[in-house]
Amino acid sequence: MSQLRIYIKHDWQDASSLCDWALLDATGAITSSGSGELASMPIADECVAVVTASQVLCLAKTLPKIRSSQLEVALPLAIEESMLGDADDQHVVPGVTRSDGATVLYAMDKVRLRRFVEACAGATIRLRHVVPEYCLLSVGADEWSMAWDGENGFLAMPFAQGLSLGNGDGGLAPAVFSLQWQASLVLPSKVKVFTTSDKMPQWPGIPLVRADETFDWRTASLMSDTPDLLWGKFKPPIRLQEWWPQVRPLFWIIVIALCIEALGHNLQWWSLAHEKQDIKQSMNAVFQETFGNEVEVMDASLQMQRNLARARHAVGVSDEADFLPLLERVSAELAVQIGSQVKGLRYAEGQLDIEVRASGRADVDALARRLSEQGLSVQVLDVSESGEGVEAHLRISTGGAR
Repeated sequence: MSQLRIYIKHDWQDASSLCDWALLDATGAITSSGSGELASMPIADECVAVVTASQVLCLAKTLPKIRSSQLEVALPLAIEESMLGDADDQHVVPGVTRSDGATVLYAMDKVRLRRFVEACAGATIRLRHVVPEYCLLSVGADEWSMAWDGENGFLAMPFAQGLSLGNGDGGLAPAVFSLQWQASLVLPSKVKVFTTSDKMPQWPGIPLVRADETFDWRTASLMSDTPDLLWGKFKPPIRLQEWWPQVRPLFWIIVIALCIEALGHNLQWWSLAHEKQDIKQSMNAVFQETFGNEVEVMDASLQMQRNLARARHAVGVSDEADFLPLLERVSAELAVQIGSQVKGLRYAEGQLDIEVRASGRADVDALARRLSEQGLSVQVLDVSESGEGVEAHLRISTGGAR
């Protein structure tokens, strides 16, 4: 994913102001860089704006318990005593909580930040992060880090804290640095200096050590505790591209699983349909072989059953679907399972309708189950409350599953 970085200096005014920029590829390497207006900058998947240290005030305050929904309104009050102007004009962002319980806060002029966000939107720049410059400077354990060009620079401290140093020289530390050094309760064992100058500053009492590398805002990494000033009302909407790389593997796994499942169901359906067709053709063939090819086959099973019953009746043999054989199979189960009176009986075309009175629905269901186990087809057509019991209408015929 390509990234556009824009360097916002203190003299930036509007979309027509010139800004330094750098375009990074997916590996973080610079593919191009330059200076120009926002509208002239190259298109990238996302944009990170780096704000100079002098524009972002960093403070640490111990906050009372505040609801997250009220945090944005309450934070300016926490820095009010440290501001010369109106704290409500500041956009205050919470950072990490230090070991002493104080929360690191970052304050930037609200109007200025809104103007920049709107200018990026007007130039169709996908602004996703705005970070203070000092938060890009790496800080090790028990040390401070300083970017210094020989005359001025900025300082980075643990817990993503930092400040602008202002002017100084090689022999005398800036006043801001001296005050910070004197006010710190825990001093570092060294101050790592990132500089391109040939001469290292020599400040009395300060353990300055030259860093092995130089600092470049264009390629510096955004660390896990790097604050984002696009917080609260300035937070950009979530874009699909941001979380798509994380969910894409799971998405494809789900799609493949659904395709396999759908294919399996279709294959099973096709297999059952083919098997059903083979059975039907086999039954038709047996029926025509038995009763002749001139008979049209509509339902081989039903026609076979009826023709068999006619053949039995022709020679004086009863069929299992006749009234008496069917009643005989049912009566034993009625006496055992229900143990109550039969309200009515009707028989027509191989179907026996029985109206019974039982003590409850469970007895009716048990009767239907036992009759089904005897190879009969049972339909419970109606069950209604009647006094202390229930009345049920059952339709019974042959042809159930044994």
